[in-house]
Amino acid sequence: MIVRRYVVKDMPEAVMSIRKDLGKDAVILSTKKVKVKKWLGLRWQTCIEVTAAVGADIPLYHRDVARPPAREERLSDKRNVPAGTSSRGEQANASPSSSPSFQPALENAFSAYQAAAKQSSPETTVNLKDVLDELAALRELVSEQSRVSSSGKSALQESCGAFLQRQGLDQVQTRAWLDRAFERCSDESSFDDVLNSVFNVINEEIGSYTNPLPISSDSRVVAFVGPTGVGKTTSIAKIAALHVLAGQRKIGLITMDTFRIGAVQQLQTYADILGIPLVVADDDASINAAVNQLQSCDLLLVDTAGRNFRDEATVTHTSSLLNQLNPDETILVVSLTAKPEDADMLVQVCEPLRVTKFLFTKLDETDSVGVIARLLAKYHLPMSYVTTGQNVPDDIDVLPLDVILSKWAGGEGHE
Repeated sequence: MIVRRYVVKDMPEAVMSIRKDLGKDAVILSTKKVKVKKWLGLRWQTCIEVTAAVGADIPLYHRDVARPPAREERLSDKRNVPAGTSSRGEQANASPSSSPSFQPALENAFSAYQAAAKQSSPETTVNLKDVLDELAALRELVSEQSRVSSSGKSALQESCGAFLQRQGLDQVQTRAWLDRAFERCSDESSFDDVLNSVFNVINEEIGSYTNPLPISSDSRVVAFVGPTGVGKTTSIAKIAALHVLAGQRKIGLITMDTFRIGAVQQLQTYADILGIPLVVADDDASINAAVNQLQSCDLLLVDTAGRNFRDEATVTHTSSLLNQLNPDETILVVSLTAKPEDADMLVQVCEPLRVTKFLFTKLDETDSVGVIARLLAKYHLPMSYVTTGQNVPDDIDVLPLDVILSKWAGGEGHE
């Protein structure tokens, strides 16, 4: 008699290995759960230890011994139950014997017993109770593995969902994108595997908006809007410096921010350093005069007042000035350190300003970048630039969305 031991992930794998090594006459002698080390001994994984044998001295059925008809009929009935139905006294969705993972293993194991029985000697006898006990143990083991697998997938989905919502995605987006991501993942997928799948789903959802669109070469007047403290003035200085260093376009600055103390002086300092003109305009009449005064400039960057955009009067006043200015592009500046819900509301209240692009600031101050995907997907607007610090003109970049979302790598550790 040849006896071999197998440590496998599940019973179907065990049956295939046994049939391959020992042939169709092999018999499963015992099964039990064991723990084995994985990842250089740093992690334990639950597997199944299966002992199988083949040989003429294995006690099996005598070919002339009749199997109890009632039990044989029940086994036959179970094998013939259509998918989605249940046998008497059992619910189909609760019966492990009707599950896709258990049925092939059960049939293969049973076939192995039958094949060995046909070739056994006349003196060989069989203990029917032992066979039935082994099959019952197999069924219970597969059922338990199925429950553990289902529970593990549910826990992983919950963990990924909580992480994505902490990153700034809203609940609806999280659920929709995770559902699509899990359709592409296997039961053995890790946290990072799921996040990679989410990346792909987001890229498909957002489409061309995943690629940044800086200021167009055809645009002459570009206005920047946003609340106080998001970094509009510094961002304008960085963009102006980049164009000055490129030497391809003559730059002019217009500021409408006469409300904040020191705002004009701050921008004037940058203008003096760069050697470019700055004009102050705080009403409809002065806007036209400012544009005419800078007629020789190829690109005008306009700094609007940073005020409370929850105040309807602020939006109305800014909208009136922009209508008079008629910019080619209106860029909404959003701080990544703001709460995602506040950023979402900011976009909504700024709808009368006819925003065409986003500029995201303070990427260096946070690991939560999901608000970018949230806004791009919801409002179908591209992003222009991303700022990563206070240094002018260095801390500004044009980054595609997948590079920004790479901050999610190893996100499980940011719990």
